[in-house]
Amino acid sequence: MTPETFKSLLSGYRTGSLSPAEQQQLMALLHDPAWREQLESLFTEDLSATEFPVNAGKEELDLVYEQVKLQTAEAKLLTFRPMRWAAAAVAVLAIGIGGYYLSSMPAKLNGDAISNVEQKGEHILPGGNKAVLTLSDGSQIELDDMANGEIAKESGVKITKTADGRLLYTVREGLAHVKPAFNTISTPRGGQYQVALPDGTMVWLNAASSLKYPSSFTGKDRLVALTGEAYFEVAKDKKRPFKVKTEQQEVEVLGTHFNINAYDDEEVVKTTLIEGSVKVKLPSNKSAVLKPGQQSVVLNDIKVNQVDANSAIDWKQGLFWFNDESIYSIMRQFSRWYNIEVEYRGDVRNVRFGGQVSRMKNLAQVLRIMELTKSIQFKVEGNKIIVMPYELSTQNQTK
Repeated sequence: MTPETFKSLLSGYRTGSLSPAEQQQLMALLHDPAWREQLESLFTEDLSATEFPVNAGKEELDLVYEQVKLQTAEAKLLTFRPMRWAAAAVAVLAIGIGGYYLSSMPAKLNGDAISNVEQKGEHILPGGNKAVLTLSDGSQIELDDMANGEIAKESGVKITKTADGRLLYTVREGLAHVKPAFNTISTPRGGQYQVALPDGTMVWLNAASSLKYPSSFTGKDRLVALTGEAYFEVAKDKKRPFKVKTEQQEVEVLGTHFNINAYDDEEVVKTTLIEGSVKVKLPSNKSAVLKPGQQSVVLNDIKVNQVDANSAIDWKQGLFWFNDESIYSIMRQFSRWYNIEVEYRGDVRNVRFGGQVSRMKNLAQVLRIMELTKSIQFKVEGNKIIVMPYELSTQNQTK
């Protein structure tokens, strides 16, 4: 395959003249890691001096180049595919270098449109390590403002903030009969935090979440209470099971890795098992035992599905993962991570996305990627994002 052949395929895609076999060949190239570096180099050429893309103006070429720079930084890019069950489309965040350009670029963009897209939400930055620790006496410690080192002592337990942004509990020997104090760590919207519990269990809290736990585990089990979302790597202790209680369920483990999504504004509670074994139990005493790669979905009852378990913890790795997800679900995640308000105008019920986008991007970069599908458009008013179908926003701009 030569660069000229690739350019010809890409140009044919733009004009709709490719045969099914040629389309399949192009898609394979875009998703082939061996071609990634070569495909990137094509976009660093002076494209205005070539025949690719066909009839492209300077503004469009500049935007293509900017998009490719964003993508190569690690963003996963958008393409379109038709929904099988509705006369709408699902925007897929694809890995291919040309995916951004292939199906997302408007036929013609003027300078004003480019400027508007680039400026939306530039001031809205991603979240970071932010949390509040509430001690048993009600006093609160803003962890992001505290210097590293020892920050508190309770019932013989030393609480330390580490240099890598974690909360660490060190339990003094001989505390088996001491009544433990209860602490709560809470992350705001736009925050996340990691805590090492007294038994060595590691917990990663997502945005707008809280975890209540004893400063030392002295009973027959290790019980914590969660609201929001957290990923757990539980320290093994066969004599004392580890239990996570939410409003709708209780999860019991001995030593394992799993994720619980139990936000109040989500319709269901999802528990995803990475390794080990957990039992999900409802107040009705109905229960289900999960195996690695399985996810329980709780809404009055328990349903167990086989899933890509690692996608459930991509947030911990700094990524949003969307699996054919509705715009409403996506915007709830953005609202928590970017600390924004969301308003809807018009019917966007059939707008869905799939794939990955970095959580480290500012909001403008993420919105720009989504808008290029021509299925959705955003308007930014201070800290509020207005979500509109593409057709509605186009009509508003022409009035």
